[in-house]
Amino acid sequence: MLNRENQKTLLEDYSLKEVPYDKRKSWIDVSMVWIGVAIVMSALLRGMMIGMGLGSLERVIMAYILGELILIGMMTLTGYIGAKLGLSTPLISRITFGVKGSFIMSLCLALSFMGWFGIQAGLFAETLISYSKTSIPVPYLAFLSGIFMMIPAIFGFKGLKALSWAVVPPMIIVFIYVAFKMKFDFLPSDKLVNLAMNHSPSPYPVTLGGAASIIAGGFIVGAVTSADVFRYAKPRFRDILFSATLSMGVSAIMQLVGSVLAMRTGLYHEKLPDIIISPEYAGLGIIGFLAIAFAQWTTNDSNLYSSVLAFNNIIRWTRWKLAVVVGILSSFLASLGILQRLGLFLSLLSIGVSPIGGIIIADFYLLRRIRKIQSISNPDREWNPVAVGVYLISFIIGWVTSGHPLKIKIFPFSIYAFNGIISAVILYWAGMKLFKNFKEDSN
Repeated sequence: MLNRENQKTLLEDYSLKEVPYDKRKSWIDVSMVWIGVAIVMSALLRGMMIGMGLGSLERVIMAYILGELILIGMMTLTGYIGAKLGLSTPLISRITFGVKGSFIMSLCLALSFMGWFGIQAGLFAETLISYSKTSIPVPYLAFLSGIFMMIPAIFGFKGLKALSWAVVPPMIIVFIYVAFKMKFDFLPSDKLVNLAMNHSPSPYPVTLGGAASIIAGGFIVGAVTSADVFRYAKPRFRDILFSATLSMGVSAIMQLVGSVLAMRTGLYHEKLPDIIISPEYAGLGIIGFLAIAFAQWTTNDSNLYSSVLAFNNIIRWTRWKLAVVVGILSSFLASLGILQRLGLFLSLLSIGVSPIGGIIIADFYLLRRIRKIQSISNPDREWNPVAVGVYLISFIIGWVTSGHPLKIKIFPFSIYAFNGIISAVILYWAGMKLFKNFKEDSN
């Protein structure tokens, strides 16, 4: 039986303060958590779309190199800030945006990750029904799936690490085995491209740039908020780079597996569970189902974890209790099927996350303001008007140039939300320089 002190130690996650140096983990422990996040069903789906759309293994590999290099760079830059300060993204935003300004950023982060947790819980329930043929209604399974999935997140980083070490190694083996079992005897390139172009609606990229955009866009929000996990890493730039490279390398392998499946079978991404589970194709049965289920679980726990860290910056409850409340609420919304109908809204929230990373990067590396502030309890001001203004402008830039269905169609393709990051870095640096000169002239 745990006494109160042991229970407190088990559930402590330093959500509102710096992670002590003696509590930091090795780079391989942090990497394992990130690999668990990267191994997700959507990575296989993206891989299938890219494989069929490009139709050539050489072009597919080139697209992965381009997309993953962008993600490695972003994860390393934001992750090192988290490791250096020992703080989560919402707490770092208190320094950059001011206390009240950070509440807006935290709400955007919290709602985005909370929404995607609920959607993934619903998808998990649908996967379970498609395999087991159970008569239990989807709403009940969606709620129970969410409740089950939230358990590791209650324990914070410890829970994520334990889950990842338990399920990531066998998942990697299973998915690589699937690719080799299906063999590398691909359909002709022109046939694959024709199949991709005939799919309705057509999410299949037929250009190298479009494919790289899908790859980078699929993980850009995780890369921007990587401080949430890397705050537990030792503040060595080399370790952060190794961890980011390893986790994104595994992500590329996952997507390559998806590409192999599509290029071998000519089946659209909607058929992914059948390809892995059905005896007509890979025929892994229960093992294949468990691999898909665990892939959804590890990623979804990270969604809930980041959502709770963001809410905790606004609502000063005990973190694990907040995790339970947010997990139950997300699961309830998933059971109602509401979140699926809010997909466009959640996509906009995800686009809104990206400029936060750009502004924090500019503040730390270019302006070096963050390095000069010793305590998050006493930031420079309640509001940083430059940061808030640049955030709004960069959000609009990220939206109108993104792949969002409600975008203004200026560009034929764009790296999802990446434009918001770049514009935020440039505009914030320039804005703060002008603001500083204005203050000096006024004095």
